[in-house]
Amino acid sequence: MMKKTALSSVIILVSLISFGQEKLTLDYYMPAGMTFDSSIPVPGSIGHEVGEWHVTHDKLVGYMKLLGDLSGRAVWEDYGKSWEGRPLGQLIITSEKNMARLEEIRLEHLKLSDPSVSKSVTTADMPLIIKLGYGVHGNESSSSNASILTAYYLVAGRGPQIGEILDKCVILIDPSLNPDGLQRHSAWVNMNRGMTLATDPSGREFNEPWPGGRTNHYWFDLNRDYLMLQHPESVGRVEAFYRWMPNINTDHHEMGASATFFFQPGVQSRNNPVVPPDNQTLTTGIGSYHAKYLDSIGSLYYTGESFDDYYLGKGSSYPDAHGSIGILFEQAGTKGHLREVPGGVLSFPFAIRNQFVVSLSTIEAGMNMRVKLLDMQREFYLSALREADASPVKGYLFSAGADPGGCARFIENLLRHRIEVYRCGRQITKNGITYSPENSYFVPARQKEYRFVRALFETVKTFSDTVFYDISTWVMPMAFNLSYTPLGSAETTGIAGGRVTSPPFPDGAVKGTEKDYAWLFEWSDTYAPGALYMLQSAGFTARVATATFTALLSDGSRKQFGYGTIMVHKGDKPVSDGSLMKFLSAVAKECGITVYGVSTGLTPAGMDLGSGGFAVLSRPSVMLVIDDGTPADDAGEIWHLLDTRYSMPVTLISPSRMGTANLGRYNVIIIAGNPSISSLAVDRLREWNRSGGTLIGYRGGNRWLADNGFAQTTYAESAATPPGLSARYADRGMERAIHTVPGTIFNAVIDSTHPLCYGYTGTHLPVFKTDASAVKITGSSYNTPVKYTADPLLSGYCSKENQERIAGSAVVSVHPGPGRVISIYDDTNFRAIWYGTSKLFVNAVFFGQILR
Repeated sequence: MMKKTALSSVIILVSLISFGQEKLTLDYYMPAGMTFDSSIPVPGSIGHEVGEWHVTHDKLVGYMKLLGDLSGRAVWEDYGKSWEGRPLGQLIITSEKNMARLEEIRLEHLKLSDPSVSKSVTTADMPLIIKLGYGVHGNESSSSNASILTAYYLVAGRGPQIGEILDKCVILIDPSLNPDGLQRHSAWVNMNRGMTLATDPSGREFNEPWPGGRTNHYWFDLNRDYLMLQHPESVGRVEAFYRWMPNINTDHHEMGASATFFFQPGVQSRNNPVVPPDNQTLTTGIGSYHAKYLDSIGSLYYTGESFDDYYLGKGSSYPDAHGSIGILFEQAGTKGHLREVPGGVLSFPFAIRNQFVVSLSTIEAGMNMRVKLLDMQREFYLSALREADASPVKGYLFSAGADPGGCARFIENLLRHRIEVYRCGRQITKNGITYSPENSYFVPARQKEYRFVRALFETVKTFSDTVFYDISTWVMPMAFNLSYTPLGSAETTGIAGGRVTSPPFPDGAVKGTEKDYAWLFEWSDTYAPGALYMLQSAGFTARVATATFTALLSDGSRKQFGYGTIMVHKGDKPVSDGSLMKFLSAVAKECGITVYGVSTGLTPAGMDLGSGGFAVLSRPSVMLVIDDGTPADDAGEIWHLLDTRYSMPVTLISPSRMGTANLGRYNVIIIAGNPSISSLAVDRLREWNRSGGTLIGYRGGNRWLADNGFAQTTYAESAATPPGLSARYADRGMERAIHTVPGTIFNAVIDSTHPLCYGYTGTHLPVFKTDASAVKITGSSYNTPVKYTADPLLSGYCSKENQERIAGSAVVSVHPGPGRVISIYDDTNFRAIWYGTSKLFVNAVFFGQILR
């Protein structure tokens, strides 16, 4: 017993020494000599010392709200809820004097970003606004745990230094930018933590199950959503950003366990050109404070490498494009509590302390550079107008075309970014496209967000550096497949009509009566699939038009309908005549579509309504194979699309369940990766497919289909390395660029008569591609309804070698055989924003069943 007790004591001592002190206490984190208000609860009041366990989201927010309730220095401000209903908000901390006039300070500060009044504002005594953002990746939790220490330091700290900070700054602490991911991760590491810490990185504690805690509820990386704004966490966060327009916005992360600590600036050759150079000058100045603070505790760090600010949809780059200084921090992550790393062990408290220390260095830098930062923000917006005046492009005109619902979503995105949008004031025809006041809109260049307008509308094909941390382009009108054009000075006279202040979502209506013979709606609108699914779920029999026709409407007029038009016949309705119109009206209003009543089945032109050219549709019942082997982002995009946009239930199933699940319940099964499915389950899937089920391969899932005999797919060989380049070690970065497509937009030609292309009214489609794969077209051309053009590059980086490989390759294929197998090779659902191509995926779900 004595030997066992002694051994246990040694193990505990080693663990404690590894944390950096004999016993983990608040003193490990706080600067020496600090005194604190004893009436403020210490961080340990959450139930454990910070770093002893991973804080859960409920404890974290509870502590922040408690500080707001107890201190005159702090107030909690809600700005939304996560998908799972967890609160999103920030603790606002400043002096009691400032707190008494907080709204006045906020409104005065906002004038700096309004060039119409900013010159009248003095910055000599204006408080600086600092936003400290923690944990956008839920499993990078040293950041969120550090937010507790930062809040306590500022709220409970006493002394002249704290007083000066609070007098000169308003500090916004956002403790968890991704509540759902944080909760998932903290639950995992805590449930696998022993009282005696195990350090082997192979241990269960350090290896989360799929999908991990990095992402949000739908497995999206929220640090890529600042531009896209497809999730409530991001919508609320950006709304809060504009509410305060902080001068500094930190973004706390973790990286690999064997690294040290990174702070910006990053790689200078990869900054986005719309951001003025003085942004990086000030970022470098702030960086000197981080170095001083990290030196004081002996932590290793680096700067100027690895990371960049080219993509403007990240937490450290979005502020740069809006007159703020975004700062990325990357701390070596433990993903547990105490972890072996090369050269020793890395403790969770050590990681937390680094995140806390750079929070303090940011605050001191902001306080000392206050006037420079405030003046920079003012000049940012004044110079934006000067740049707009000097630009030959005076604005952008775009048309809703046949998709008013999708266009309204695009305008919603613009408005959330505070971009001015106007209705088209007069008709104009350019490049063969007519833009009319009825369905077109104008975004002027001369507005305070001019730089961001450029970032959203401009195409770019040349780059000073061809290495990208994230994507290389993101032209938003192309994402929504909208026709658009830049305008010069001579073209903008009278082009701006009334200002748009809210998204112009169509009202939706039924044009007809309950006595009509049938009802029709077009497939071109983004939300038409939602209407079809609602009707099918209510028991209506729906048919799809496989040819064009002209119908006689109940008001006596004629209207031409295209491929994909949905028909509901009065004999197929499951409700009484009295409630029929009420139900159809509810569907039309919910989805923002127009439903047309027709008086007869006999058509003036094209097929009649009773023709076999109208195919009966079954309601989709969808299974999505997930878990190990399937990229969580690809699976999440599919789940999010069907669930949130169209209210369609999706059964998520693990590969291990495929052998016993009742596949007969489903008529659509989606493979989006390389799942480990048993041979028995593969045979069951093959029989299900031969019996009429639609099997969809998405991106990497197509290699699985080919490997298991469901499809014959031939991939083009990788791009050849130019002679002489591969022999030099120094050229390895250039060689990587040749073999990479880092997020680029390509032009594809589509066959709008094919069921997978129903609803498209044009002949070409912008497709977003995030890898260098290229699939050769083999067999019948009818089986490749979407393929890249001979000169496909629209915007973004792609080497000449890869452009040649991708030209003419397949985007979507239908495989001949006894079952319906559809391959979608590229990311049609990219980050939930690529509305234009998500129709291809949805068509595969709804219309794959009619392929013959």
